[in-house]
Amino acid sequence: MIKQLGLKGDEDVDFFKFSDKAFLFTKKEDVTRLLMGTTSSISAGPAPANQTERRNVNITLDEIQVLKKLDTLRYSNRTPANVSKILNESEKKVLQALINKKVVLVYRDRKDSPYSIAKDVYDRFLMRKKGVMPVKKEELKMVIQPQPPSVKVPQTVENENVKRLEADGFVVLPTEAEASALSLALEDSIRSGKVLGIRAFNKKFYIVLRAFFDKNSGKIIKELKEGPKSVSELVKQTSLNEDGIRAMLYLLSEQGDVSERRKDTFTLI
Repeated sequence: MIKQLGLKGDEDVDFFKFSDKAFLFTKKEDVTRLLMGTTSSISAGPAPANQTERRNVNITLDEIQVLKKLDTLRYSNRTPANVSKILNESEKKVLQALINKKVVLVYRDRKDSPYSIAKDVYDRFLMRKKGVMPVKKEELKMVIQPQPPSVKVPQTVENENVKRLEADGFVVLPTEAEASALSLALEDSIRSGKVLGIRAFNKKFYIVLRAFFDKNSGKIIKELKEGPKSVSELVKQTSLNEDGIRAMLYLLSEQGDVSERRKDTFTLI
């Protein structure tokens, strides 16, 4: 099986129910092509280009957020019924747009078919790397949208945010303008990996010092080893600030260590 799938030890694989009498064990990157019928067997060679790869598909920030939310569910659980529970009405419209673009694929011959994410889009926007990666300057456009010239943040606000970050180890910013201004002020620290950042599904921006993350994220993982925990439970058990816990949970989720199974409740993957 290892030889047939071409596994080397560092690939993402999945095992899920395909029908009443069949299960699939495959590399994650091959799931979409397999279910769409573009390959009769899993090959260790390069994946053939699919329809999405042959087109220049533009993905918006809102669409990326919906794709990330889909990716919190295991493929076998990513059914319309389950997805409907974790998306709000505006996100459901975004999902339909992704389906129309063939970025999200549906195997229509199966009842309650799970949603698949096109491989090239998954590789570009969702592929997780081991360890928390620093936010690169050129990648900030994906996390923090550039502001029009008329949008300015007062210097006092920017300085206050820097002070809060240095004092608490994290800062939560409600607007893109504040996040963009802070990213420019901390450009060198971001480039060197001393500062991490992520935009969460709640549209807020969580900026974290690497030192704070390295010191405290292990406490969260230790608690989650006992089972799924809510944010409020983690606050009581770790005595850490709620926003700080959320910031670390979102970063851990981004790197693929934890998943938000339901609102404000997280579990190890």
